[in-house]
Amino acid sequence: MTTKTISIDLEAYNRLKRHKKENESFSEVIKRKVPAPFDFDEWLKKVRKIPMDKKFVAAVEEQVAGRLKRSRRTR
Repeated sequence: MTTKTISIDLEAYNRLKRHKKENESFSEVIKRKVPAPFDFDEWLKKVRKIPMDKKFVAAVEEQVAGRLKRSRRTR
């Protein structure tokens, strides 16, 4: 595993240390507490593989259109 050394101030270190469980590395704490960025392209690839019938697509489009209409009225 490749590692990278970083510098953090004492306050940041103490905050991180408070979240650290016994036998857990700081890398594990960070991975547990900081979510990975959302990969929209990967999500879209997965969604496109899901078979969807026309009724389902129409129902989703109707819901989205209704929400857009409601959000425009509240502006």
